[in-house]
Amino acid sequence: MKMLKDIKSLPVIVLLLMIILVTAVFQNVERRPKSEERKKVSLIVYGDDSERWENLREGSELVCKENNADLVLVNMLSENDRKEQEENINREVVSGADALIIAACSSSGIKEYVDGLKLKIPVIFAETVESVQGKGSNITVDDYKMGYDLGMRLIENESDIVTVALISENTDRDSVALREQGLRDAIDGKVGKVINWSRNDNEKKVSNRVFIQRALVSQATDVIVTFDNSTTDALLDALENLNHKSKVYAISTSNKAVYNLYDRKIIALGYSDEFSLGYLSAMYALDSSGAKKKYPDREAKYRIVKREEMYDEDNQTLLFPFVN
Repeated sequence: MKMLKDIKSLPVIVLLLMIILVTAVFQNVERRPKSEERKKVSLIVYGDDSERWENLREGSELVCKENNADLVLVNMLSENDRKEQEENINREVVSGADALIIAACSSSGIKEYVDGLKLKIPVIFAETVESVQGKGSNITVDDYKMGYDLGMRLIENESDIVTVALISENTDRDSVALREQGLRDAIDGKVGKVINWSRNDNEKKVSNRVFIQRALVSQATDVIVTFDNSTTDALLDALENLNHKSKVYAISTSNKAVYNLYDRKIIALGYSDEFSLGYLSAMYALDSSGAKKKYPDREAKYRIVKREEMYDEDNQTLLFPFVN
């Protein structure tokens, strides 16, 4: 009889044990800290060449991985279409970006557009943009000084009677305009003649390379200077197409520029540390207070490099950051 009672009470005991077990598991799950939602950082750049931004992207991505964030690279179909970049910015904001890092195709134009959006998320400009306010920050190299130092290399290497052509392209970007002004100040009165190559109204729709080829055949020059990646690459293509032998001084981070420095077609190359630029930009985007303590000057480095200096330790690290 006692055994029969014990058998009847067994399901009740099992049920009680199951309730206790489920309650314990539920309470344990509740005590666990909830995983933080991953943030999205949008890196919005100009131009259609994603490889051009590889160093900047790698620097930003390193910080994002350390801070539970995903980085999205957004490029353009063109180099200078302000409206297209504005649409890219708006799309990333609508899609829920937690921070924006922008390499502006037009410094004042894109800044004005972003200011008008009155965003509540961090906005970091990864090239020189004057008078950043509110949640915006400006991470850059000293573009004026880089241009000035390149100019000093030019007058050290060349005679004081040379004719120097400066290619004025993409000067809507503060970074490019400051580089050109720095170089002009450095060589002022120290070379024979300075020629300005800039597009007229009839040349606005032709490619960089065609525009430069026309300039090459219309005006004799000893030295040509460029101030950004796309113009440098276009000049190098034009010189090759025409079998032209002018000396080149350039500011660029393109692989083509580095190759032509090695091949001695570029005499001196101004090269900014875009990996650090990307790293600092992401730091300010995700942890502004911490970034201000560690990196208060918000400035990446640059170097002016000649062929024989390419494999100096510091230059090699900068020019070939991902080579073991």
